[in-house]
Amino acid sequence: MGFTNELPAYDLNDNVAVVTGAAQGIGFAVAGTLAAAGAKVVIADLNQDASEEAAAKLQAEGFEAIGIGTDVSSRQSVKNMVLKTVEKFGKIDVLINNAGVTINEKPIFEVTEDEWDFVHNIDLRGFFFTSQVVAEQMKEQGTGGRIVNLASAAGIMTPKYVSVYGAAKAGVKHLTGIMAKEWARWGINVNAVAPGYVKTDMIKDMLADEKNASVVMKSIPLRRYGEVRDVAGVILFLVTEASAYLTGVVIPIDGGMMS
Repeated sequence: MGFTNELPAYDLNDNVAVVTGAAQGIGFAVAGTLAAAGAKVVIADLNQDASEEAAAKLQAEGFEAIGIGTDVSSRQSVKNMVLKTVEKFGKIDVLINNAGVTINEKPIFEVTEDEWDFVHNIDLRGFFFTSQVVAEQMKEQGTGGRIVNLASAAGIMTPKYVSVYGAAKAGVKHLTGIMAKEWARWGINVNAVAPGYVKTDMIKDMLADEKNASVVMKSIPLRRYGEVRDVAGVILFLVTEASAYLTGVVIPIDGGMMS
């Protein structure tokens, strides 16, 4: 066995990667990381203009990227995104299911049907049908693929007042394992990451409350909030040959909070 100090296992040249909800935050960091590793990247975000603007930022760095407005809660919109991607790049090798929303969580007795549907249509339904449509494309290609789902610490732990988002992300965690088992025969690896408290717009209001922020910080052994690059680095590992023998796993990215 020969060894080298190079890292060919992290080379994504000739790969096409779709990242949903990638116009900002974790999704954009992931898209940039995959592009830097050599992938052609599709920014699939709800807003067409935002998708194109994010793609333009990557293009300005010398990367190959396009933006396609995509509503992940609509299977037809996802199919349209896949068709456009294949028309442009010829295939899809990688899918990152990042698109997600939340609400100002509250006691279960106060949750409305509209709030439940809003979150679950994106965070669970959207994840399910985006995976289904893209995996069908990967199956037809016959070359395998990598899917990484954004779960959450909230879908593993059971904190009070996080019923809606937590239930959706628990579904993502559970379905990751089922997809991994069903699609392994076609060489499609399906894994998930479960971020804890990562500094994005989604938690900025929570962190603005000093008392709340203090309680959260004490629960994190590494005593810092996650950065988007912390998530992007693990996802890069999961979509390259470095993780070729992993499927159906959920990796916490939480500074030790769930350990």
